[in-house]
Amino acid sequence: MEDQLETTLERTVPVEEKPLVEEQHSVQDAQWLTEKVIPPVPDLETRGCETFQWDITDWKALDKRVTGPEFEGNNDRDQIAVYLDSAESREQEPKWHVCAQFALLMSNPHNPTVYTMHAANHRFTTEEADWGFTRFHDIRRLDTPHGQSGVPLIDNGHTVITAAVRVYDDPTGVLWHSFLNYDSKEMTGFVGLKNQGATCYMNSLLQSLYFTNFFRKAVFEIPTDEDEPSRSVALALQRVFYQLATSSNSVGTTELTRSFGWNSLDSFMQHDVQEFNRVLQDNLEGKMKGTAAEGAIQKLFVGKMKSYIKCIDVDYESSRVENFYDIQLNVKGCKTLRDSFANYIDVETLDGENKYQAEGHGLQVRLEDARKGVIFESLPPVLHLQLKRFEYDIERDAMVKINDRHEFPLEIDLAEFVAEGEEKRKAGPHGFNYTLHGVLVHSGDLHGGHYFALLKPQRDGKWFRFDDDRVTQVTLKEVLNENYGGGDISPENLASMSLAMRQLNRHKRFTNAYMLVYIRNNDMDEILKPLTTDDIPEHLLRRLDDEKAAMESKRKEREESTQFFNVNVISDIDFKAHSGFDLYNPMTHPGKHLKVRKQETFGAFRGVVANSYGYPEDQLSVWTLVKRQNDTVRTDSPIPDTELNTSMEVIKEKFGTRSQADMRLFIEVSDKTAKTPNGKSSWFQNDSQSGTIMIFIKYYDPFTSTLEGVGKLHVQKQSKVGEIVPQLLEKKGLPSGTAVKLFEEIKPMMIEPMKMKSTFHHCEIQGGDIVVFQKDLTPKEVAELQQQGLRPSAPQHYEYIFNRVVVEFKPKNEEDTTLKTYTLELSRKNSYDQVASKLAEKLETDPLHIQFTAAPTPGGQPRMPIRRSTNLLLQDMISPGYSYQGQSTLNLIYYEKLDMSIVELENKRLIKVTWLGPTLKDESPHELLLAKTSSIETVIANLLPKVKLSPNGTKKLRTFSVYNGKMKEYGIGDPISSIHDPFSLYVEEIPLDEHEHTELEAVIPCFHFTGDISRMHSIPFKLVVKENETFTDTKNRIHARLGMNDKDFAKVKFVLFNSSSAKLIPIGDDDILANFNLSPGDALGLDHIDKSGRSNRLGAEKAIFIRG
Repeated sequence: MEDQLETTLERTVPVEEKPLVEEQHSVQDAQWLTEKVIPPVPDLETRGCETFQWDITDWKALDKRVTGPEFEGNNDRDQIAVYLDSAESREQEPKWHVCAQFALLMSNPHNPTVYTMHAANHRFTTEEADWGFTRFHDIRRLDTPHGQSGVPLIDNGHTVITAAVRVYDDPTGVLWHSFLNYDSKEMTGFVGLKNQGATCYMNSLLQSLYFTNFFRKAVFEIPTDEDEPSRSVALALQRVFYQLATSSNSVGTTELTRSFGWNSLDSFMQHDVQEFNRVLQDNLEGKMKGTAAEGAIQKLFVGKMKSYIKCIDVDYESSRVENFYDIQLNVKGCKTLRDSFANYIDVETLDGENKYQAEGHGLQVRLEDARKGVIFESLPPVLHLQLKRFEYDIERDAMVKINDRHEFPLEIDLAEFVAEGEEKRKAGPHGFNYTLHGVLVHSGDLHGGHYFALLKPQRDGKWFRFDDDRVTQVTLKEVLNENYGGGDISPENLASMSLAMRQLNRHKRFTNAYMLVYIRNNDMDEILKPLTTDDIPEHLLRRLDDEKAAMESKRKEREESTQFFNVNVISDIDFKAHSGFDLYNPMTHPGKHLKVRKQETFGAFRGVVANSYGYPEDQLSVWTLVKRQNDTVRTDSPIPDTELNTSMEVIKEKFGTRSQADMRLFIEVSDKTAKTPNGKSSWFQNDSQSGTIMIFIKYYDPFTSTLEGVGKLHVQKQSKVGEIVPQLLEKKGLPSGTAVKLFEEIKPMMIEPMKMKSTFHHCEIQGGDIVVFQKDLTPKEVAELQQQGLRPSAPQHYEYIFNRVVVEFKPKNEEDTTLKTYTLELSRKNSYDQVASKLAEKLETDPLHIQFTAAPTPGGQPRMPIRRSTNLLLQDMISPGYSYQGQSTLNLIYYEKLDMSIVELENKRLIKVTWLGPTLKDESPHELLLAKTSSIETVIANLLPKVKLSPNGTKKLRTFSVYNGKMKEYGIGDPISSIHDPFSLYVEEIPLDEHEHTELEAVIPCFHFTGDISRMHSIPFKLVVKENETFTDTKNRIHARLGMNDKDFAKVKFVLFNSSSAKLIPIGDDDILANFNLSPGDALGLDHIDKSGRSNRLGAEKAIFIRG
């Protein structure tokens, strides 16, 4: 026998062989084995840990495969392999598994400090019941000294194999799980949501809202029985919630995002959870009005917050109470959630230069020391806490992600942050005790990452991770500790880590909680009350049942379709009607398409084909069509009569092409009999026995520039090419003796002449090849045809049809009824000017008065105009990818009929300008065509005749563009070349109060954002800061400037952005903006949902919108 073991399993877990170290250990040292070799994995509970030894006294006497007490060995040819196999019974438990960490060692029997070792951890299952190392040790080195010890592992056939095993409990059921064939519903009772590309942020929030049962019930109460599924947000959300409760598989959200008005691109853009939550709730709140669900969102998520300024030495307080739907809490500088709340209500003392200007209540206007801050007057039953992981870094002038450690508890009492008053007294001593219900996690950095949700669906239930379409149970440590953030390690510890451990640590550092959901203990039973079938609208059940029935019907159709396949049948008729490359054109002459049952016999199929063409069955021969390597389609071989009783499924397997789903066949129809070698008559010649091949013949007429198929011939391979000329003349009806030329059609741009005296074999003609013939022209005939713009030879015509393309010229301005759509046949090699000349003939205009614009797809919207160039060809003007081997296909180009020459036009630039009226809501867009050398002064001069200035206005104009929420103003002398194309240009009449403001009145820039200043939107503006004006009056001026409706404006929150500290300072109604000691760079921020669809944010992120 050989000194080796049989290999039965390959190792897939990378391990390293550990060399001898200076401090030697013995394999008999159980403590060293269990504490150092297989050290306990933190946070996993050990079920048991033991070491085992197998004393092998005669290595060479072993069989090829042997089993020890708890493990077995096998190997490849040059290696021994040692495996660990679980001894637990698993026959009756298909889901049986054991999670074990183990090390396997082979050692010298007399010196246990000489050993080789491998370690791993594994989830032992019925599918992977043993695990180990196929390359445990080189079999050729067993008898040689190991390392520096001078002692071999095997001494006179004697060795010891030791196993140290630590078995762990698996409380979540997914420890070291491969997740192959994992079933979320079966393992957890819940299902996930499919990710459309970058919708993980949406999925995490939807799962959180779904398990807020009170909210789910309210959504079901919205009347949607008359709604259209693709346009109703409420109906689409009802559908998602219902499917999450009833489906066995992950649920799609495509219809939901379609109801938002999103396209596929929007689904590949990641957004912020908080912004999405605000926009979604705002939309649903409108849908709930006047229904049984009205007020549900207010009841669940809305609390009250008071901003105040209280004088220290005078009994006077200025305050403003407003609603909030979520709370944004600082992470930076706060170690715990309680610290963040304390920071939120932190009181600022206004003294010294910052003294508060108090007035009213009988007080004279004077400066007083005061305390400024915010306090909660009431907290909602469900708290959505947004942890500010993304902040503006003033030093970097960029947004950054804050990965600092920030701890949050399972339970928290927030009573200390609520103002004393009626609300607090009614709540009682435990009225502000909250329990953690959900953690929404972001893993990644500022530029991208992944969201998932950790949720506890039931009050006393387990925690689960909802990660798109996968749901798994998690431990409390995974909910809390692993999402606190931080995780910085010292350089020394980092240096000692393996690459895998460094990558794991880096991943953990960028994975942290982003949004927390707490539910008030007193309201938890009501909020998490399970829904029943009575809570589901009947119309929704009916609609979904109908859809389920339709899907089942389609499923049955698909199952039935597996019993059929398609056959594309081509005949002489299609060949003769074809005037281009190959045997036929699948676009213009596709032949017959037949649906064939797989079990149908070839004989029955041939009978169906014969009947469809009206020919006797014995006059038909069926040939297979194949796609050759040069991308041409030719006949290959006939299907013999011996296969008449063979099923079509087998025929397709034997004669078809695996790369093609459909089978393509050519039907040869013979009109005369041929003699076979045995003297019997047959409709067809037997190619394999007679040495004949079937070739196809085309004729090119240079006088009419037409190419046509004339039929086929059976020729001897050894016969000369010229011998078929009389048959060709006869087929075409040409006089006998007419001089002709012959060509072989090899591929579209390879049409080679054939020598008459060469044999078909010498010309490398195969069965199915195409031969083209034409008259042999005199030099005079050639010259005359060239003068007429015709093509004297077949190769020239093939080059023409290869470049031939049918182009549809469509008016760019579809509202201009004087312009028509024209279809022209052109060559892709035509120049820009040649194309323009062809269209100009139809339009009866000067070719230089036409401008072209390419279309991105057939029927798509126009793109940028095509710039005229004498070197530009039509093939560069049309959108690629819509032609078939040079055949005539439809392409689209938009055109405009100009009032000026294209040469003059291309020296101009189109400037898009938005005129802003008395309110920013009054917008009117304009397009100005100006010389590229123009200035802003020219822009204004051309714009003024198109707009109307205010009768009593300043007549002073401001021109600006917007980027990152900031205005960039232009002077009248600035060239338009300084305006970047992506930026919109705005022109407004400077308001009267700004134009006439005094030196004591500051002018502050104002910007719009949603939740965080990284999410800017809408058009910024400027505001005059008036002395002694309370912010209530300031808001009235802002309201008038914006032109917003009262409902939307009431939801706007105002903050002051302090440029020196990069902090956002809330502003109350009684505050006086002029008292804030404004500095250059400070700005007033308006926090509200973006309904403009105009994003001005940092980076490329698009503002979220949901169709109303």
